[in-house]
Amino acid sequence: MKNESFRNWSVVGGVIRKNSDLLLVGNQRKDSVKSGRKSEIEWTPPGGVVDQGESDLEALEREVREETGLRAAVWSELVYGVDVDFLEHNMHLQVKVFEAIEWDGSLVVNDPDGIVEDAGFFSKENCEIRMKDSPIWVREPFLAYLKSGVASDKTFSYVVTSDDFNNLIVERK
Repeated sequence: MKNESFRNWSVVGGVIRKNSDLLLVGNQRKDSVKSGRKSEIEWTPPGGVVDQGESDLEALEREVREETGLRAAVWSELVYGVDVDFLEHNMHLQVKVFEAIEWDGSLVVNDPDGIVEDAGFFSKENCEIRMKDSPIWVREPFLAYLKSGVASDKTFSYVVTSDDFNNLIVERK
């Protein structure tokens, strides 16, 4: 059943480097929690939803601190954005990604939302391996940025539908 109201969902993500390694967080998949199956981990850059009244960078600083224990107060300008239209759910997801210029602290996973279960700094190659099961709208832009920086068009756009078996069908616009 379709939800009649349209939802705009604003999310931020952060690229954090330690020497040549990059920070990823391991998120428990929601369908694992609902089904009671053994937890499956989905690796992504740290980040999360922008709460009402927060700026993008305030939300990113909060999310990074909550998910990883790290404090990042200086961020680049926008490095890339992602727009995803979930047609059958009347939802639009907008993601803005920034890179930490300065950060400090020790890596500690203590997510108050109980979603992040692990975190670590990984080589580019290991990021690619870990992110193989992450949604394409998370994986593709992040890996493109790591490989060559994002071209002049900093926005990745996708449309998501599903088939008769509720398998997601994702097309890049």
